[in-house]
Amino acid sequence: MTTPADVEPDATDPATLRGLFRNPAARDYVFVGLGALAMVFVVLFQKGSDLGGLMLVLVGAAGLVLRWPAAPIFFLLLLLYFSIFPFGLPPADENPFEIEDGRFRVTDLVLAAAVVVYLASHYRVYGLTALAVPAETKYPRKDAPPARRPAALVRRGEVARLFYTAAAVAVAGQLVWLFATTVEVDPTAAFPLKAAERRGRGAADGLPPGLTRFVLLAGVVGVGALLARLVFGYWRLRRMTPAEGGMILQDEGWNETRRERVRLETWRFWARGRADDPKRGTTR
Repeated sequence: MTTPADVEPDATDPATLRGLFRNPAARDYVFVGLGALAMVFVVLFQKGSDLGGLMLVLVGAAGLVLRWPAAPIFFLLLLLYFSIFPFGLPPADENPFEIEDGRFRVTDLVLAAAVVVYLASHYRVYGLTALAVPAETKYPRKDAPPARRPAALVRRGEVARLFYTAAAVAVAGQLVWLFATTVEVDPTAAFPLKAAERRGRGAADGLPPGLTRFVLLAGVVGVGALLARLVFGYWRLRRMTPAEGGMILQDEGWNETRRERVRLETWRFWARGRADDPKRGTTR
């Protein structure tokens, strides 16, 4: 009789360190993530932050190969710190026009795209090797296998589409930042948004620059979330089958009349109890 211990593990199982580099789908994302980390190091080294680049590469590579779920969080925190303090210690860059001069800078575009590629590669590898989605039950069995994404579902050209998406995200971020740094807010005007009239504008023309950028970014995020909700909500309705639509309408009908139905069922239960036992005046 063959026992589970006698069965040899699959050499291409990405859950093992050996299979991580033997499985074609997982291996592609590992090398893509390592290449993105190398690009992050080159950009930070060009900015004079060689220590920050080395720390980011170590944290990112260890998290990618060992599948640490918390590695992207530490990676982003370190990137934020060394972006503010390139040499590792305060003070930060005190150039008052750095924000305006940094728009559509090639090194910043490359850095943003590389960070997006690394994060996507890390979570793809984590989904292929550990846990792609949360468990369906609140208390899953200890012997239940993790809900991993099958490597066979990785389609051809997925890595290329990742590069295109990262480039689009980097350019879209720069466009949003261009809007936030070239428009100022004047609460006293009939239309509160207007183009900045001078470089390094101050609070005399409206809100302070930092508060202006915060208000504009918050507005962009809010409007973008609303539009995304409308678009994806309509798309979900378009793809819904008649059975799914009927189920949703029935569920909404039950929710709207829940109190009245509970009251009716309570009286029906009481009447059924009286009919079964006439001598009993009340029921539980």
